[in-house]
Amino acid sequence: MKIKIHELAAKEYDEAIEWYELQQKGLGPRFKKSVIQKLNKIKINPTWFLIEEDNIYKAYISKFPYKILFTIENNKQIIVWAIAHLHRRPWYWQSRMK
Repeated sequence: MKIKIHELAAKEYDEAIEWYELQQKGLGPRFKKSVIQKLNKIKINPTWFLIEEDNIYKAYISKFPYKILFTIENNKQIIVWAIAHLHRRPWYWQSRMK
């Protein structure tokens, strides 16, 4: 299945990589690797993950306070709506789905 990442989710991802790298050298690439590994798992079996609400799935990033929120469109494509920090305001990303 193909994965499409919403442009604001991609921006969140890039900003998180930069922020982690500023906190500690090498931490940015570790975060990046963790997200890529999780995206690869999502691609293989997207319905294995927990449902956040309705048809929105969530996949937690190992060792980082982030989750990937995604939907499955027509059993052909996975759309990543957010790479969200767990301590930010919930549901801030929902307007992206409209």
